Amino acid sequence: MVGNRARLVSHIAMALLVLWTSMSVAQEDEGLHQEKFATSDQCIACHSQLFDAEGNDVSIGHAWRATMMANSAKDPYWHAGVRREVIDHPQAQAAIEDKCSTCHMPMARTIANARGESGKIFDHLQGTAEIPSESAYAWDGVSCTACHQIRADNFGEHSSFDGGFIIDMSASEDRPIYGPFDVDAGRETIMKSAANFVPGESSHVQKSELCATCHTLFTDAMDDNGNVVAKFPEQVPYLEWQHSSYRDTESCQDCHMPE
Repeated sequence: MVGNRARLVSHIAMALLVLWTSMSVAQEDEGLHQEKFATSDQCIACHSQLFDAEGNDVSIGHAWRATMMANSAKDPYWHAGVRREVIDHPQAQAAIEDKCSTCHMPMARTIANARGESGKIFDHLQGTAEIPSESAYAWDGVSCTACHQIRADNFGEHSSFDGGFIIDMSASEDRPIYGPFDVDAGRETIMKSAANFVPGESSHVQKSELCATCHTLFTDAMDDNGNVVAKFPEQVPYLEWQHSSYRDTESCQDCHMPE
């Protein structure tokens, strides 16, 4: 009887240890998410109530919400396209989801990649993700703290294409976030305390090479057996722009994000 009780206590202790360990890992993962990115609703709190000289509401966050960038993870046409690819090539599902999530769910995929995992799509769409908060990053699409954390290290190089943008995932505090304007010390302090990001001026966010990281896409063409037989230039507007007269006069942002 005493032996049974001892074994029962031992089993309970082991179960509690496993539960505590799993909770600790989950909390660490949760901390990773909160420190590296922020969803757009946290940005809109300050980046709203902006009006031009004519009184038009030009609030950044509200304008962004109506764009395809904001809805990149919610687009039903994209869902159908990915599902079609997976049905045609089920053996390549992991690779397909990883590649497509890189630019349509950049925050969630970058977090997964930092853990040594591949990006997922349908887990987030179906609500079966192991870490629910990661789905919030997935659903936020091409969000504020995705583009504004991209570094210029490999701009214009082939390594930057196909979602090869660089976001430094090493720092946990005082993460740099880039914009085209100078930020005074007061506003820098406010943003740092409110969102854990330190804003800084950098002209690279106004370069076409920023857009090129996702909008230059080569996809693998597969045969019926799932073997890669060719690279298909799915979209290459940056390369087209490079070979146009606009290269010397207008950037992508000049037309697509006019002041």
